[in-house]
Parts: sequence; structure tokens; C-alpha cells
Amino acid sequence: MLFTNNPNNSSKILTVFITLILFFPLLLSAQNVDFKTSNFKDKKDELKRVIEKIEKADALVEAGFQWLTENEEHSYSFLQALTLYNEAQQFNPDNAELNFKIGRCMVLSANEIEAIPYLEKAIKLDPELNAEVYYYLGLAFKYNEDFDNAEKNFKFCRGKLKGKEEEIFTPKIKKELQECKSAQELIANPARVWVENIDALNSPYDDYAASVSADESVIIFNSRRPENTGGSKNQNDQYYSDIYISEYQDGQWSRPEIMADNLNTPADDECVALAADAQRLFLVRDNGGNKDIYLSELKGSIWGPLKELARNGSINTEYDESYASFSHDDIKIYFVTNNPYANKGGMDMFFSGRVNTRFKEEWGKAFTAGSELNTPYNEACIFFHPDGKTIYFTSQGHNSMGGYDVFKSVREAGRWSTPVNLGYPVNTVYDEKYISVSASGKHAYITSNRKGSGEGGYDIYRVTFLGPEKPMFIDTEDQLLASRATTIHESTLEAPVQIDAKNLTVLKGRILDEFTKEPISADIEIVDNEKNEVIMTVHSNSETGKFLVSLPSGINYGIAVIATDYLFYSENFDLPEMSDYQLVKKDIYLQNVCIGCKIVLRNVFFDVGKFTLRSESTPELERLYKLLNELPRLKVEISGHTDNTGSESTNQKLSENRAKAVVDYLIRKGIAQDRMVYKGYGSSEPVADNNTAAGRQLNRRTEFKIMEN
Repeated sequence: MLFTNNPNNSSKILTVFITLILFFPLLLSAQNVDFKTSNFKDKKDELKRVIEKIEKADALVEAGFQWLTENEEHSYSFLQALTLYNEAQQFNPDNAELNFKIGRCMVLSANEIEAIPYLEKAIKLDPELNAEVYYYLGLAFKYNEDFDNAEKNFKFCRGKLKGKEEEIFTPKIKKELQECKSAQELIANPARVWVENIDALNSPYDDYAASVSADESVIIFNSRRPENTGGSKNQNDQYYSDIYISEYQDGQWSRPEIMADNLNTPADDECVALAADAQRLFLVRDNGGNKDIYLSELKGSIWGPLKELARNGSINTEYDESYASFSHDDIKIYFVTNNPYANKGGMDMFFSGRVNTRFKEEWGKAFTAGSELNTPYNEACIFFHPDGKTIYFTSQGHNSMGGYDVFKSVREAGRWSTPVNLGYPVNTVYDEKYISVSASGKHAYITSNRKGSGEGGYDIYRVTFLGPEKPMFIDTEDQLLASRATTIHESTLEAPVQIDAKNLTVLKGRILDEFTKEPISADIEIVDNEKNEVIMTVHSNSETGKFLVSLPSGINYGIAVIATDYLFYSENFDLPEMSDYQLVKKDIYLQNVCIGCKIVLRNVFFDVGKFTLRSESTPELERLYKLLNELPRLKVEISGHTDNTGSESTNQKLSENRAKAVVDYLIRKGIAQDRMVYKGYGSSEPVADNNTAAGRQLNRRTEFKIMEN
């Protein structure tokens, strides 16, 4: 092209010349500098040493990817490689491939955001470097919540893929783009929750998999602290995990204490579930090269020896069983395994049920928890809530916003509902890997490696669920002012209400000797009165007498407390469907078998104004029959009582006939008639105020009293 003396052309030439002068140094600095002798003629020996470091780092990265197939938390190999790459970077900071390798190692060792300038520089030095650099830059931007740039780089990477790279990275990119979309939607519509780091429990090391008792009085978790048993490290340069316990006292968590020696060893020990009453736990250990699930029970203040759960296709297998959860009725166990049977991919959720009897450790064949819950990706944790119908779990699938997210599903009409993401900020673009939820549903305890609010690595967070915002209302004082002056409206928001309220009752307390007030080791039988079936049996602690039981709504429960050398105690909880959550605290006092002792048969039922025993009375009557059968010298009085409704003569006759109905039942079962007398007392011996419905209900009762022993 020929330039003339045209002033405009001269101006253009000058502009180009000035631009070249200004940007020439930048163009030079943006040039890719290879690790060649020709580029470092005066530093040949140093160059050789640097190349050796790069080759050593490359081998570490290759080994790291191999470790990732066995342990998705592995990062140590990449951190080791990063040290060597950084030494090479000091020698030559302008090599595109080295900057890429540094950025990739940062992403793979939990330094994702710091990787951005290195990966950007790698692209600037050599835009045609490889497709992989754009993938890792997309990941780094995603962790920085810069989703626009993340999507651009993922899509650019997809356009550059060829051959084997296309086969490897295309499904990964598809997943990442889905996660970016989910993350943007969930962050734009945050859940009404409060998420707080539990400083009292966390350390600069990994603290994870917290399991809380139903009443939130005890929490057990795992930690990789230097003071752990043995003090040695694993292949990921982390201390082996030990199990810790903390109690909620005076409004705060106590200092965590390492648990008993039989639970902790020099290798990894991980508690994965705590029973609702905090008297049993599931623990995972390595067993000959694979992970298996074990059970330990609290006897007094001592945790008992570990019992390996059933094998042969039931629970433990030659594959990894890495998580488990107690069911509310102790009839099923839900667990996580990579057993390929009926597996959708990676770690999946399965369950097994007790065979024939609840009183033996016999478990049936394991089945998948269902395609509604499991995905082709990993599921890490499962928590079956004490309400008996809600499952919380963590998964890399569904609409995760990155890594593992926490989901919830409810059992409806025999199927699990479509899992719901618990939303942001419960979930983040980082990993939320474990969850345990209080019986009330008000609090959840999650584990996350999110940045900015943690002590280090994985930390334990408490989530407080808040309800939907209530409509604004005009303050009362403003209403008073409005009648005398210009209206001044100050909108006040009512306190948030609990979301996802649980329909269950938690009964907790102690079993004590009525005379000495000493704790008693007792069995607490929970009966479905309508079905005449024992649902479950729990035990009070022999050292403290403490017990706790969760009772989902929708059942008429009979509760019987049974201990050797004591009269049984009975209680009735009729909980209609959708009854609100309640925590009932009750100390129960048992009486010795002695003359004059008497107990109320709270689970003997009659229709109003009638004396025919209802079928729901059978379990209670059978307990009374068993007592009389085991103690053949016992003679008792069965008495009937009414409230003051109706005439005294009617009440007297009704109470007597009801007492006789109980005696007749026992005679038919084979108890000698001369060992029993029946009496009706009408309304003459009230135990509560007849002026209230609750009082009248307590006065309508059947009792038995020991006359001879």
C-alpha cells in the first residue's frame, strides 16, 4: 500500500508508530519462553536442575491423579508438585505450560481462586496451549462465583477439544455448566437460613461428619488433629482421624474431648451416625483394604466393643461402605456403598431391613434406596430423620451448585419425592458433604470446606432454618397515634417462624427408683396400640437412667417401662397425624414389687360409657398377665375409677364393670380367680382436677394394687 502526503495518512502512520512504541515491551513480555538452552545460554546448569524439578513435579501430578481415583480428597501430591513448579517459576516466569501446571495444581489443592492469574497468564503467553487450561480456568472462576467467565471458558474449552480429550472433558464440562446454572439460580434466591461456624468445635484441621442427638444435647464428630491417637499421617499428609464428643451446656458447646480408646486407634476412625438417644453409634473403619460399618453401644459411661454389621450381601461387603444412618424405629439401616449391585455410579445409597425379629442382629439383603435418590455421581452421606419420613443426604448429582450439596426427600405414597436442594447459603460452590438434623427440624449440622468463614479445611456449621417472611403489619403505637395526628407507618417484621416443622414428639427423661431415686437400667417398649405391635425397644442408661425416644405423629403409642424386680410403668401418647413437634421431659419412677404398691394401667382402653375392653388394651393386659404369671404368690386388686361426669351410682357401676373386665381377661388367660379381686371406686378417688378435660382424662383410669406377695 502506497502512502501519500495526505495529512490523514500521516496521522494514521504516526498513531501506529506510537502504539508500537508503547506496547512493544508488553508484546515482548507476553512472549512464551521455552525451557531451552538457547534461551538460557549463561544458565545451562541451573536450567538442567529446573527441568529435573519440573519432571519430578510432573510425576507427582500423575501420581496425584491416580490417588484421586481412590481418594477424592487427595491433594498432597499436587501440593508437593506445586512447590517444585514454583521454584521453576522463579527461574522462568514466562512459560505458558508451567503457568498452566501451577494453576492446575492450585485448583486441585484447594487454592482455586489463586490459580486465576496463572491460568490467565498461560493463555496470554500461548492462546493455543491446550484445551485443558480453559477447563481449569473455568473451574477457578466458578469457585470465585464469577459464573459468566466460568461459562465462557468451559464453552471455549469444549470448542477446542479433540480426540481423547473430547471424550474425557465433554461430560465434565456439561456437568460444570449445569452447576453454574444451578448456582446462579440458587444464589439469586437464597433460602431463609442462618449459617454459622461452630468455633467451639472446629480446629485448623479437618473437622467433619458431626452427628447430633435428637435433642441437641450431644454432638460427636471426627477430626484430624495432631494430638490424635498415634499422631501419624496418611498418604494425603493428614493426621489420621479420631472421634470427638462435646455436650451442650449453659448455651454453648463444651470443649471437645477425644473418645474412648476402643473407638479410636492409630488409623482412621470415623463416627458416621449417632442414635437419637446418643447411646449407640455407627463407626467406619478400614477392614482388610475396604471400609466397613461397625456398631458400638453405650453401657453406663463405657462404649462397648465394636460389632461388625452383617455381611453376605446384607450390609458390609468386599466394597466400601462409607456411611450409615439409624432409622427412627431401628428396623432399617440406610448406608452408602460403591457395591456395583444395582448401583447407578460411584457411591450410592442402599438399605437393609431386620429379618424376623428386632432383637437380633439379623439383616436382610440390601437394596438400592431408589433411582429417585441415587445419581450417576457420588452420594456421600445419608441421614434418616426421627420423623420417620424425611431423608437428608449429600450428592454431587441432581441440581448441585458445585461439588457435594445437601438435599432433602420425603417418603410419600410409598416413594421418595424428588430431592430438593436446601439452597444457598446452606450449599455453596464448595463441598457440603455431611448433615445431621435435630428432631425439631430447626437446626442442621453440616460439614463444608467453603472459604472465608472456616478454621481450616472442612469445618462444622450450624444451620438455623427460618420460615417465610410474614406480611408487614402496622405497629400498635402507630395505630394509637393515627387517631390524633397524621398517620406514621413503621413496618415491623414479625419474628421468623420455623420452616419444615417436624411432626413428632421427643420423650426424654430418666428412669429412677421411686424410693432411693437411684437410676435404673430399664427397657422401654414402644407399642402401636392399634396394631398391637411392639415398634421398638430402647434402653435407659444404667449409670444415669437417661432415655430418649422419638415418636412420629399419626400413631397411638403405648409405652411400657420394664425392669427386673420392679412393677412395670405405662404411658400413653395418642399423636394424631400432623401433630406439631413437642419435646416432653419426664422422669419416671418405678416401684418395687411390694405390698401396697400400685400402678395405673394407662394403656387399658374402653369406649365412652362402656366396659368392653378395646383391642388396643391387649399389650398392656399381656404385660399384667406376664407379671402375675412370673410371680405366682402375687395377689392383686384391680380397681376402676371415673371422673365426676354423670351420677355417682352410674359411675360406681361403670368403674366396677371395667375392673371386672380386666379380671375376666386374666382368668381366661389362666390366672387363678382367687389371686384377684376387682373393685369400682367411681369418682371418689380423683388424682387430678375434674374441672379440666385433661384432669378428667387422668381420673378415668384402671389401676392394680399388690395385696399379697
